[in-house]
Amino acid sequence: MPTPEEEEVAASYALELAELTFNSKPIINSLTMIADEERAFSHAIAGVVLRKIGSALADKKLPIIYLLDSICKNVGAAYKNHFAPALPQTIGDAFDANGPKVRTSLQKLVDTWTGVFEPAVVAATRARIGASAAPAATAAPAPPGATRR
Repeated sequence: MPTPEEEEVAASYALELAELTFNSKPIINSLTMIADEERAFSHAIAGVVLRKIGSALADKKLPIIYLLDSICKNVGAAYKNHFAPALPQTIGDAFDANGPKVRTSLQKLVDTWTGVFEPAVVAATRARIGASAAPAATAAPAPPGATRR
């Protein structure tokens, strides 16, 4: 059961998050700073972010996922531990709800998560969105005339 203070922080963060209706780096940076300042309430804030991704219209999910990414990369463990278990399903649902452009953006984003999240989380997320086990950019082409085995 959340404490009154947790509920207050979550409600306040949800109000700020409502401003993120398009991919806006200044808004994402501001929300990331608030998440950092309210690190003691990471569970509540992570819940707000995950619920918002889940309830957002398909074309509004990506900016919120970029916020999740920013929080995890810039604030760290306090949030990664809350987001990680939900990533395969959350990213997979956003992937399924969108077209090729957003799907490509999601695949590229997940490719940046090696070293950010545990390998099993990244692998499960890649598997859920049908991405290869490694970023395509790192695969070396076969030399001319060579055959792959």
